[in-house]
Parts: sequence; C-alpha cells; structure tokens
Amino acid sequence: MHFFDNLELLDKRKDINKEYELEDIVFLTMAALLSGATGWKAIEIFGRAQIDWLRRYQAFSNGIPTRHSIGRIIRGIEPKSFVNSFIRWVNQVRSSQGNQQIAFDGKVLTGSGKRTDKHALQLMTAMLVEEGLVIYQKETDCKTNEIPVMQSMLESMNIKGHVITADAMHCQTKTAEIIRKKEGDYILQIKGNQSKLLEEVKAYFHKIKRDEPTLLEANCYQETDGEHGRISERCYRVLPITSWLKEPQRFNGSQAVIEVYRKTQVKGKQQQELSYYLTSLNTKAKNIGEKIRGHWAIENSQHWVLDVTFKEDECKIYAEDGAKNLASMRRVLLNMAKQHGLKDSVAGKMQRASWDLDFRAEILFGQNVTKV
Repeated sequence: MHFFDNLELLDKRKDINKEYELEDIVFLTMAALLSGATGWKAIEIFGRAQIDWLRRYQAFSNGIPTRHSIGRIIRGIEPKSFVNSFIRWVNQVRSSQGNQQIAFDGKVLTGSGKRTDKHALQLMTAMLVEEGLVIYQKETDCKTNEIPVMQSMLESMNIKGHVITADAMHCQTKTAEIIRKKEGDYILQIKGNQSKLLEEVKAYFHKIKRDEPTLLEANCYQETDGEHGRISERCYRVLPITSWLKEPQRFNGSQAVIEVYRKTQVKGKQQQELSYYLTSLNTKAKNIGEKIRGHWAIENSQHWVLDVTFKEDECKIYAEDGAKNLASMRRVLLNMAKQHGLKDSVAGKMQRASWDLDFRAEILFGQNVTKV
C-alpha cells in the first residue's frame, strides 16, 4: 500500500477554482520536494521539466499551474486531513506494532516565521527510534504549549508496550499517568522545572555513592565511542526507587532513577556533564542507556536531515497552511526514503531521485528494485 492510496484530503477551494486536480498537485509537490525543490517557483520549474514523467502517474489534464496557483492549492488543503492520511499510511507500513521506543520532540520551522509578525510554525513529532519513522505530528502554538500537545498525542496513540522518551519539559506527573494508563513505559529527563525532584535524586545518588558504592556498581553500564578526533564516554547508573525517595513516587509507575555521566574530549578539550532521569522500567542499566542514547536519534535522524537535506529551515514559505502541509509532506518523504532498501543516506537517495526517474517512482510508490 503506497501513500497516495491513503489520501483523503479536505480541499477548501471552491469549485470555481478547481481547474487543477488536487491529487495532481500534491503528487507534483511531493515529487519536486523529493528532488530538491524548496519553494513554489522551484516546484513549478520541476513540473514543467518533468511533465512527461508526471503524466505516467497522474493526468495533469490542464498541465502545470503557475507557482502562485500551486501555493494556493496546497494552502487549500485542510492540514489535519493531510496529517490523518499520513498517520493511516505510516501505521500500515510499520514493521512492528509493539515493544519499540517512541521519542517525542519539538521542532521550530525557522523560515516559516520570517516576513510575518506571527511566530514560526512549531511541530511536536513522535518517531519510532528503531525504524527511524515519523509516526505522528501535531502543531504547537508556542514552546510552553508542547506539554499539553504531547499529552493529547499520547491520549490518541496506541502506545501499549512501547517506551516513551522525552526531554525534561515533559517530566510531568500527568504525562506519566497517561503513559501508564495507556500501558506504556517512560524514561523522562529531570531538570530544573522539577527542582524538588532533581535535588532529591541528586542527594540520593550522593548518599548511595558514600554509603553503598557496591549497589551502584551492580547496575552500571559504561560505553566509549569516537570518530574524527572526538571521544565520548558515558556511564549509566540505575537505582531502584525506595522509601527514601518521596518525589519520584508522585509519578505513576515509577521504578528507578538514573544518573548519566558524560565525558567528551575534542582536540584535547574536555567537557563533563551529569544528567538525571526517571523511569517506569525495571531493567538493566545497559537497556536504559541504549534508550537514552536512542532518544537523540530524533534530533540526528529527523531534525538534522530535514534541515540539511530537505532545507526545511531555509524554506521561506510562511503562509500558515502552506507551511504546515509542506512540513507534513517532508516527513512523509523522509519516511519513504528511509524505507527504500538501497543502502545510502537520505541525501544520497534524494540526489538519485532528482536524476533517476525510475528510482524516484520507487521511493514514492514503495518499491525496492534498484540495486547498486
């Protein structure tokens, strides 16, 4: 099942303005974005150059519209209807439905806020870490509004058996309660927004290091890696929650607290950091450490690729529904590119799609036949 089979879009255009079929223009826009286009003008140029290829899959009875018409048509899509189509499709293509890590994180689309008095578009995204697939996204009004947005996403998702990870903003008793109610687990970072919790956890680790150091050694996991002159060392220590700890017990299902020591050396300069986490998992430090590291895959595997490869932050499309719908399209294309079986980076696959017509079709329609 490919993405275009799942499209059920609400078109806000009036009938008199429907000279061009919506499905044609969505297909044109996504094919152009996959091939490196970053704005309406580039999408129009791509369409006129690739009209014969485009007509293999859609009619384009009235040809390619102007860039202004392309923008108007994409802005005319109700964004929620596109996101719903996205979610239906991704749930069909996921290789597994349970026991995975879902990382939540917010992203600001910098370019969408320029040349306007409004704030830049911000999206909260949920990503399956193991598969690298974006499975849900929702708009946030501002940075402080991420908390209820993530909570509403959790309420509407099937997270049974999954491990939810999120940054310190989301270390909230209500968030933990929702996750446990939905039969998921959590690893949440602790920072200053939960000052009593943070100070108590720090004091507990200090106490155990002083009084029972062997307890720390019993559930400790260390790892070292490095490349290009950078060496990183990490040590994960996990302690079960006892009656000594009061604050963690306010969080539904809490089982353990975690201390992570990180040391990084770059060209002789050294940085050290201690950070703390709360979890509902009852497992070994190695498993906890893998999931804490895995959380940052949403930064490396999604945000970085969107900014560097898809040039998302450089995109100056700021009209609200246009920016929202293009953001959703990029995330669909990111998933498509990752699913293609060719062993290459997303950037490499996009470059190939720009000149290899058959490969472009393979990504868009979910076929894996290209070999290198």
